[in-house]
Amino acid sequence: MRQNGADTFEQVRQTRESRNEVVIACVLVAFFAIVSIVHVASRTFDVLPFQSPPPVLGLLLGGLAWRLGVLVYLLSQPRYHAARKLLISAIDLAIPTIVSILLIEFAGLPGPLARVLTICLYAMLIVLSGLRYSTSVVVFNGAAAIGLHMLLVSATPMDQFRLALLVMGTAILGVITLCTAYNSASLIRIHREAMLKEQLARFLAPELVEHIARQPDLISRQTERRCATVLFADIRGFTRLSEQLPPERVVAFLNEFLEVMTAAIMDHQGMLDKYIGDAVMGVFGVPFVPEDYAVRARRAAEDMRNRLRSLNADLEHKGLPQLSVGIGLHTGELLIGAIGSSRRLDYTVIGDTVNVASRIEGMTRSYPVEILISDSTRDAIESVVPLHRIATVQVKNRLQPLTLWSPDPLHTESNPSATPARTLSDVA
Repeated sequence: MRQNGADTFEQVRQTRESRNEVVIACVLVAFFAIVSIVHVASRTFDVLPFQSPPPVLGLLLGGLAWRLGVLVYLLSQPRYHAARKLLISAIDLAIPTIVSILLIEFAGLPGPLARVLTICLYAMLIVLSGLRYSTSVVVFNGAAAIGLHMLLVSATPMDQFRLALLVMGTAILGVITLCTAYNSASLIRIHREAMLKEQLARFLAPELVEHIARQPDLISRQTERRCATVLFADIRGFTRLSEQLPPERVVAFLNEFLEVMTAAIMDHQGMLDKYIGDAVMGVFGVPFVPEDYAVRARRAAEDMRNRLRSLNADLEHKGLPQLSVGIGLHTGELLIGAIGSSRRLDYTVIGDTVNVASRIEGMTRSYPVEILISDSTRDAIESVVPLHRIATVQVKNRLQPLTLWSPDPLHTESNPSATPARTLSDVA
């Protein structure tokens, strides 16, 4: 799931970067247009301390045409290319560099003034590069600007100011680069964490979301073996019920059931693994391992039953049929991790433990109890709550029989219509 989340974030980042590249293009088009107008006016009016020479004016108009072309290209929504932003940045940095040289050579502008103006232009381009949501691009712009600045200062005959401009310009551009890169990295981290939390909140309690956000390595694509307790909860007779109600009421009915079942799992720090039709699958002991995960699963099962009683009272008030539920718990080793394809990954668990838990839940239809617990789960929680032995059954594809337990005693007298016991292979 983490890998899938990273891919999703990268897609969002690329989309935002492409939009911001248009913003950068608009800003630079406006900048080149204003500067070009000022330089054209300098040839007629006294708006500059020098008359702009044709090479400078030509270069500025060329920069304006370049940026207009980039803007039109970006508005056509071309396919994303990572190297494009580096190429555009390199050309943007080259233009003020050449303008600075031309102003000194053809306009007679003092070298120190030309270099100060160039530093200002470099600083503007570094700040604008922060809109690309890429720390590497900011560093590239900053390093290139510092390198060009040092080269220009070293090549300019201005001994009196060379050292001061070299040191101050390098320091200013370096600080701007570091601040912009840090700000860009912070924004990326904030957006990445927000997206991760949004995804985790779908199947984890809020406190677990915060826990994993602080330790993202808890969720990785690499699978690992883990001992955990799996819980399945299913509505009894839902197929028959769905045939009696219109689709709209079935959806509302199911949503209310899944809402209370999900809350019970998360309130006891379990992970909502998935919905399977009208069934809910929860896992306790994942993604981190509390010592009492089996106890939490048992408490969640009883909480589900209690919440269902409250829900039934509300359903009765609305004129809807009341619900009954079957809940199965099994503890054992399973595989945990981000499982799926390169296009879609789900953080989930697989293994025989999951299959047995599902079959145990199915066995609740054979006994007058709502909660059935396996031997392995009972061994972990027996000291916390007394359990009642229900039956010993043979599980399909397992050599050892499985004894089923429940927090509730088996009162067959009170339920003479209960069906005889069957093996798990009958309901697999």
